[in-house]
Amino acid sequence: MAESGIEAAVLAARDGGAAVLTYVPGYPVTALGQALRAEIAVNEKVALEIALGASATGLRSMVAVKQVGMNVLLDPLVISATHSIGAGLVVIAGDDLGPKGSQTEMDSRWFGPLAKLPVIDPSSPAALHAAILEAFSLSEWLRIPVIVRVTAQLLAMRGPAIQPRPGKAADQLFERQIWDLTARGRQQRHRDRIMAFAEEASESSMLNRQEISGDVGIIASGRAASLAEGLGVSLLNAGYAYPLPDKLISRFIEGHRLVLVAEEPEPFIEYHLAMSPRVRGKLTGHLSYGLLSREEIIRALQQLEERPPKRPQVYESLAERGYEGLCEGCPFASLFSALQKIDVPVAGDAGCAIRATRQPFSSVDVVYGLGSATAVASGFAGKGIALLGDFALAHSGMQGLINAVWQKKDLLAVVINNGEAAMTGGQPAPDLTALLEALLPVRRLRLPAPVDEVEALIREEMRRPGPRAVVAESRCTGKRKG
Repeated sequence: MAESGIEAAVLAARDGGAAVLTYVPGYPVTALGQALRAEIAVNEKVALEIALGASATGLRSMVAVKQVGMNVLLDPLVISATHSIGAGLVVIAGDDLGPKGSQTEMDSRWFGPLAKLPVIDPSSPAALHAAILEAFSLSEWLRIPVIVRVTAQLLAMRGPAIQPRPGKAADQLFERQIWDLTARGRQQRHRDRIMAFAEEASESSMLNRQEISGDVGIIASGRAASLAEGLGVSLLNAGYAYPLPDKLISRFIEGHRLVLVAEEPEPFIEYHLAMSPRVRGKLTGHLSYGLLSREEIIRALQQLEERPPKRPQVYESLAERGYEGLCEGCPFASLFSALQKIDVPVAGDAGCAIRATRQPFSSVDVVYGLGSATAVASGFAGKGIALLGDFALAHSGMQGLINAVWQKKDLLAVVINNGEAAMTGGQPAPDLTALLEALLPVRRLRLPAPVDEVEALIREEMRRPGPRAVVAESRCTGKRKG
């Protein structure tokens, strides 16, 4: 029976003895977190910190986050590289290529050189299973977290059945000897020893696959490697994105006249090889940025000898993809309609509010990320509105409100209090209304209600000085369009 990428990851977590699993809902890791039966954390920094605590006390742990969530957990992640850990800790970074459920497209492989931590980039469900088990072993050997990058396409991909490989965790605790070194000393040790061992692991990993056929070759990683199979040319599937198996790659390039680098979405590997005149890829215009197709790789192979023609760029529109509006019977629709009538800037959050940026509402002006609305509204030239959900408030929006109260900012926070993370599957959200009421003046609004009543209440609150909040209460219908 075929296994999906999600099923492969669940099996690997079980085989690897992951005792503590945490995640933050968001595409494309929501289904993975649910399948792992992982604990939901309010944000990615907290999720990683829980895993670090588990690791320090001898428990293997796994954290699953969406691509932009990697930005949120970066502070403890970067520190953990030289601080060291105890038991194995694996960070699953979920990239949304050709973004479907995200505000941007990211390439989590870049967190490897930034955090100075290994990144494994599997190409199939079987490779994902093997990658997670290798990541646990490497994490315990080097006493650092290891990142395993997945994509929505990899998690949905199906492959042959995977044989379970149950193993035994090292059961190791955090060692206090690191405090004998200064911060500089720990950096020196990490560069000199830990990353050198990581390079050895990358070169010798069984995740590297190589097939030789002719004088033209493809270097690929991740899902792109599966697209490049069986094209009648040599193929090097690099298991590690960072550190790259440099010696293996150099030998491969030296043994071929021309080499195409196939990867998604950025030219990460190609940047490291750009000095070689034999290398072609995204930087040379042979492949496009973002998602690749097998047909595009075939076309690039046919054009390796020449400079490919510049293709006109076509930017995807709402009409082309199909705009998914509010859920049928949304009880918050009157709120969005009322905000449209009030001529002040409105900062929204990555959630239901982002759908109010478009017709028929057009009531939200800017959306910079989950939990950002309160701080963004604090910077408006005049008094404005922050529109955010209760999960966004818990994620990182509360810090913006605390700052607004502390610095006496003039803004109105409108909190959609529906008790769930509605855009990611309806996971429960904490009710922070009592905390809000302890922090600043709060007005409650029960929805649905007539638009003119909602508008009148918001205008009244806007006339009052200082930071204030309106808690709009209701429950989602769950009847999504599309």
